[in-house]
Amino acid sequence: MVLSQINQLNNITMQRFFRRLNLSQKIVIPLLIVYLSVFTLGLVVIGNWFTENLERNFRQDLERFTERVDQDFQYEQQALQTKIELIAYQDKLQQAIEQGDRVLLLQVLLPLKTVLKLDWLKVVDTKGNILTDLRSIALSQMKVSDQLISSSASSGAQLIDFVDVEGGQKILQSVTYSIKTPTGLIGGIIIGNLVDDNLLKRVVAGSSKHLITQKNNHIIATSLVMAQHDNWKLPDPKLPVTQIMIDNQNYLAKSILVSGNSQALTTTVLFPTSTLKMEQWRLWQHLGFLYLLGSAIVAIAGFLTVQTITRPLKVVTQIAQQVTQESNFDLQAPVTTQDEVGILAISFNQLIQQVKQLLIEQYEANQKLEVYSQILEQKVEERTQALRQKNIDLNHTLHELKLTQSQLIQNEKMSSLGQMIAGIAHEINNPVNFIYGNLKHTEDYAQQLLWLIKLYQKYYPYPGSEIQNAQEEADLKFLMEDFPKIFTSMKIGASRIREIVLSLRIFSRLDEAEFKIADLHEGIDSTLLILQHRLKSQSVDANRLVDQPRPQITVIKEYAKIPKIKCFPGQLNQVFMNILVNAIDALEEAFQNGCCPEPVIRISSEQVNENVVVHIADNGTGIPEEIQPHLFDPFFTTKPVGKGTGIGLSISYQIITEKHGGSLRCISSPGQGTEFVIAIPIH
Repeated sequence: MVLSQINQLNNITMQRFFRRLNLSQKIVIPLLIVYLSVFTLGLVVIGNWFTENLERNFRQDLERFTERVDQDFQYEQQALQTKIELIAYQDKLQQAIEQGDRVLLLQVLLPLKTVLKLDWLKVVDTKGNILTDLRSIALSQMKVSDQLISSSASSGAQLIDFVDVEGGQKILQSVTYSIKTPTGLIGGIIIGNLVDDNLLKRVVAGSSKHLITQKNNHIIATSLVMAQHDNWKLPDPKLPVTQIMIDNQNYLAKSILVSGNSQALTTTVLFPTSTLKMEQWRLWQHLGFLYLLGSAIVAIAGFLTVQTITRPLKVVTQIAQQVTQESNFDLQAPVTTQDEVGILAISFNQLIQQVKQLLIEQYEANQKLEVYSQILEQKVEERTQALRQKNIDLNHTLHELKLTQSQLIQNEKMSSLGQMIAGIAHEINNPVNFIYGNLKHTEDYAQQLLWLIKLYQKYYPYPGSEIQNAQEEADLKFLMEDFPKIFTSMKIGASRIREIVLSLRIFSRLDEAEFKIADLHEGIDSTLLILQHRLKSQSVDANRLVDQPRPQITVIKEYAKIPKIKCFPGQLNQVFMNILVNAIDALEEAFQNGCCPEPVIRISSEQVNENVVVHIADNGTGIPEEIQPHLFDPFFTTKPVGKGTGIGLSISYQIITEKHGGSLRCISSPGQGTEFVIAIPIH
């Protein structure tokens, strides 16, 4: 069937081609004339299309270059931000500002200014006092209008802005950054670079385009040599690519707006249209040459085709008809010429051979099909085995995914908790410091007022009736005795709040490096202070089976002298929090069951060889032996719904073993309490 279709297609194709060839001998000359006319019209249309497309490409190229210029200005801003952060994090800089040491400031900043190639570097304190003001030679004798940005730097604001120099003749691109210590803001730093001709030339280097930067229709910088006056009407940034004339020269122009905090600069990209005109002229030259060459080729080819193709093509057609009728694929068409007809004969001979080869390959394919069917079952079995192995690998990946999911959930929870604690500590710290700092002055004022009242009582022992009634109503004697006691209580309360705030900040660890040297005792104490409300005695709950309130949980600290270690303090605080919360829950459950009348948590530390070991034990009912092997499994919990997710001990185990290379063990016997042993390498 395939062979029959091929023969029919070949027969129809050759017959149609031969009929068209005979017809072309009668109408070839009129067709050539029509073709040349259409060819001429087509070249004109194509030329106009290419001309318009070339201009559109030039405009698109200008828009892309404008976007790149905008990205370059943004990169300059980002580079300034990176440089100012590099300067602000210098430890000696903070030391010099705190001590007001201008000499040390110069020693730190002068090399940085030179290396970072800055035109302006200024440091102010929180009161707006100028600690240092370093400028390049171009700015040394000029006045910089930096009142607004200096005030922002003093208040700790971080912004990007443009600063006028000498009444707007020059512009500085500047950024500010706050300088802080753990105690708070101590000053600000300002750096800047001139927006000048060199900057614009560096941006357009390697291209034929030019830049003009202006502010309020006043040119600040330009890369165009002749652009030295301000009477040109440059396009608005909202407009598309526009054609303008500058110094009798046409340009394609596109403007962008580079914004700062208080003011903005307009930068216009100029592209000379002379380049576009030259490319369009070259295009028309090429099209004209193409027209002449195409016309000559068509005329010659038409004449030769009419003269030479008729006779050899008849022979090829006869052979094709004979092959189609007899299905004899051993026949070959004679190749007598090297032109198109000869190529047609060669192609026809190749087609005959390919059909013959196709029949041979079809027979061989039938033979191979039987062999393929025999090995199909074997391949199916091998594929089944591969799928089983992939299923095993998938189960292993699923187990690892569960571990990762549990760690992400706990990390997100502790991150949110740390941020909330740090925010609360920060918000409470300022008003408490204000109250605590003013208590001493208020107490002194009250003592002076009480002393003044005593003097009045001494020298005016018989006041008027109205004053006597007021004294009796106010109970002056009791007031004078109780007033100092109230101030003492207020001081104790304020001190207590400050201690709690400090513990919250230590626990959150948001203002410190993640991996650093830390004191484990300090982390345990801050965690205990946060859990103080859980350790206190609890009132009677109607849902409990006991009639008396739970007593306070006694915490016994048996700290040994241990060295500070390199660790992740925030994550270790998370471990202490998880273990202590589990201990408190276990003691409350034991007390409710009447098994632990005096709840106790014992915390001890020691150094064993090259490890620091922390023991956290309670005197609860202990953990059943069948549960202990699953304590560190993700999402395993014995608590009711709503009292925990079961990932605390799993995350704690990963923190100790994977993050710190230590060990976490649980030692428990039913009725004997529970002890967790944490071992962390010192180095």
